[in-house]
Amino acid sequence: MSATDELAPQQYGKHYWEEDIPLADVRVKLMRQLLYGGVVVFTILMLLGAFVKFPDQVELPFVLKNEAPDETYNFPYPVYVAEKYIAAGSEVKEGQPLMKISSPEIVVLLNNYEEAKKNLENFRLRKNMSINNQREIITTHIRETQNKLAAVKAELASLENTWQSNKERLEFEYSRAEKKLASDKELYKGKYVSENELKETEEKYIKAGDARKTAKLTYEKESTNLSAIASQYSLSILSLNQELDKLSSDTKFDSSALLNQLETTKNRISNTFGNFDIAEGNLVLKATKAGLVTYVFEGDKEVQSSAILLKINHKSSGLYSSVSCPPTMIGKVRKNQIAYLKLATFPAYEWGSVKGHVANFSMANDEKGDFTVRIDMDDYRKLNNMLQPGLTGNVTIVLHERTFFQYFFRALKKTYYTVTMNN
Repeated sequence: MSATDELAPQQYGKHYWEEDIPLADVRVKLMRQLLYGGVVVFTILMLLGAFVKFPDQVELPFVLKNEAPDETYNFPYPVYVAEKYIAAGSEVKEGQPLMKISSPEIVVLLNNYEEAKKNLENFRLRKNMSINNQREIITTHIRETQNKLAAVKAELASLENTWQSNKERLEFEYSRAEKKLASDKELYKGKYVSENELKETEEKYIKAGDARKTAKLTYEKESTNLSAIASQYSLSILSLNQELDKLSSDTKFDSSALLNQLETTKNRISNTFGNFDIAEGNLVLKATKAGLVTYVFEGDKEVQSSAILLKINHKSSGLYSSVSCPPTMIGKVRKNQIAYLKLATFPAYEWGSVKGHVANFSMANDEKGDFTVRIDMDDYRKLNNMLQPGLTGNVTIVLHERTFFQYFFRALKKTYYTVTMNN
């Protein structure tokens, strides 16, 4: 009989279980690993706190505006809409009809305009014809007088030539008679000529002098008469030219007066209604420039005074954000700071935000005490070609980027300042 016959198999097959072996002491190793891991984590956190920056930002409400504001059609008195040619969202070209309107005041303005226009047309058709006839008559008189003046000047030149020719002959005869008289007087003293011959010589001398003097007086008289006639003709020509100038001046003045009257009546309409046309006694509004219709009055036909009838935006780009910043925040705002615009119409969780930057800000506050900050948009992202003036939302302006420790020490500084100030 063996020693294991009376034992159960588990009693002699395996004298101890492996689980019964005592565990080794790993607490020191575990503590060392935890310590190393903690040091690594601490180091990573310190590095993140020292170098990783977080934005310091402020959030303010904004409204989108356009560089060129919408052209608004509103009038100081009620008007009646007779016909509409456009609708909201329509694109219009320069000179395109927009609406046909009327009112008692418009009727008066159009009547004055048509009256001024007819007066100018009548002046150009009838008055110009009469003025042209008068101008032809005056011009004919001027030509006739000029011809007469030319004839007198020619006669005066002929008289001058004749006198110059006769003057030399008369001077020569007078000089010869004078010399003959002197010679005969010497000969008479020597008894070489008789007294009768001397008297004949004296008579010839006297006649030569009288002929020279008479011819000179005749020349001077005729020359004076012809010069007077020439002066009279010259004055007549000058007077006729002045009359012609006066006629032209009066014509221009009358024409300018009628043109000014027409322009004045036209400006009274255009200054109130803009570019216009007239159709069947009504006023047709026309687009001053190409643009997009952003608003059209959809009420009854009567539009009350000062109510907006129509809005047109003439510039599709140039959107910017206008922000009202309180005075407690304006000192932190600087140019070129990054901003993110979240529009109320387009939720940020679905559409995202629009990236922009601070373009400028006002140096003085408005009537509410706030400062105006302009945000220019740089990247529309998903909202490209979907924004329009008037949309609102909140803008986040990134003022600074600070690390964790900068925030921590700023908080400590603030706490220290608060405690010291209270003490």
